[in-house]
Amino acid sequence: MKTLNQEQAKKITDRVLSLSKADECTVQIGGSRVGNVRFARNSVSTAGLTEDMQLVVRVAFGKRSGTAVINEFDDKSLERAVRRAEELAKLAPENPEFMPAIAKQEYRATNTFVTKTAAIDPEFRADVAATAIELARKNKLVTAGFFTDRTSFTTIANSNGVFGHQDFTDLSFSLTARTEDGRGSGWVTRSAVDAARFDAREASEVAIEKALRSVEARALEPGRYTVILEPAATSEILGNMFSAFDARSADEGRSFLSKAGGKNRLGD
Repeated sequence: MKTLNQEQAKKITDRVLSLSKADECTVQIGGSRVGNVRFARNSVSTAGLTEDMQLVVRVAFGKRSGTAVINEFDDKSLERAVRRAEELAKLAPENPEFMPAIAKQEYRATNTFVTKTAAIDPEFRADVAATAIELARKNKLVTAGFFTDRTSFTTIANSNGVFGHQDFTDLSFSLTARTEDGRGSGWVTRSAVDAARFDAREASEVAIEKALRSVEARALEPGRYTVILEPAATSEILGNMFSAFDARSADEGRSFLSKAGGKNRLGD
């Protein structure tokens, strides 16, 4: 991927905004490079790298809006995208819930990019898989896992003077370890923005320990038990909870927060 820095991205968004004849125009550019390695039964099965970059332009005439998406950035392609969005906007019906583009504002810089993570290469990914597989074989276990790393950027701009650019890096790793007879199994997951904070050996040892200790698992009678959740389980629960707190779903009677007649319980 030809990563765009802030200056390059702004040059493109400025060009798109200058081409628009609509009442308002919003531009977003996003690009990513994603690498991965997958292994199962103690052997690498797939590995790959995907790169993508695209631009989305949204224009509006009053409450009529249109959107076009492209992945070419020469002047002719940019102009075609703007004209296409404007054509669609003129054909579209008015949207009674139309929201105008936000006013100009400043965005505080945040540290979401780490060079070490962006430098992850096939050798790094192979080492992660090898570490997990070798530790599993020493303990007579069978593993399956997936490691992925991402370097990306997002740029936004609009005709009200808004402009923002952010670079990102992150990685994630998950591993399942099982005993050869299937009596014990363990799982682990890790994620990080900085590759220096990820230790494939430490993570693999967690899954391996769970698999070995679960061999002698025993049934528990129904009852009340105190359970201490791992961070991964807690974050999964919280993520599902946050996505369920949707005002529109509640107002339309499609949520546990809805009342009879479609009103929102949060309004009480």
